[in-house]
Amino acid sequence: MLAIPNISEALSRAIYAELLAHLPPGSDNSPEGIELRNQRAMTVVAHLLPENAAEADVAVQIVGAQFHARDALRAAVCAAHDPAEVRRCRAQASSMMRQADSGIRTLLRLQAERTKAEKELRPAAMERAGYWFKSVSVPEPDPPASQPAVPPLAVPPKLQYGAMTPAERYATLYPDRATHILVEQGVPANLNFPPPDPQVVQELLSSGSPIVRALYETAKATWPSPWDGVS
Repeated sequence: MLAIPNISEALSRAIYAELLAHLPPGSDNSPEGIELRNQRAMTVVAHLLPENAAEADVAVQIVGAQFHARDALRAAVCAAHDPAEVRRCRAQASSMMRQADSGIRTLLRLQAERTKAEKELRPAAMERAGYWFKSVSVPEPDPPASQPAVPPLAVPPKLQYGAMTPAERYATLYPDRATHILVEQGVPANLNFPPPDPQVVQELLSSGSPIVRALYETAKATWPSPWDGVS
């Protein structure tokens, strides 16, 4: 099975299972033919590059519509002796292809919005978490010889976004949401945003990552009352 990024393996399996359950029968219904059809469908979903569950759901709808369009065209060929049935099958194929095209536009819009959000949020969130980026400011002059030089601060290693854990990615992309989860020590009861995967919540609450720890300390300073007695 081809894993879907940023969601659990169990959820990936559930999404692929829903896709395979709604695929039409192919021209080859042998076990080998069915397995090949299933692998083809899942590979096409993966090649649409979904990065989360919402994008994966749209990708599954696209692939399902494409398979049903091909099935309707196949039925039109088989019904060549019945002009009315041929027209009906071709109309169904056209409808499925329109749905697939609409789904592709939706998926591209979701991916563009996600990419924009990542570009806008990632640098600010990482700076708040103690990760520094290249500065274009003029460097400070060296201290006079009579003054001892101040040793440089220990800078934590920079992490590439792809090398982060799921909780670090979530805290980087959605610092406000992650902070609310840290303040509440779990998913807030009055939730006003989509809840993350339970594994992400668990990792946020137990992670020693500098990114998550920085949000933890910021939350304690910003909202002191929920943190009374919390070290």
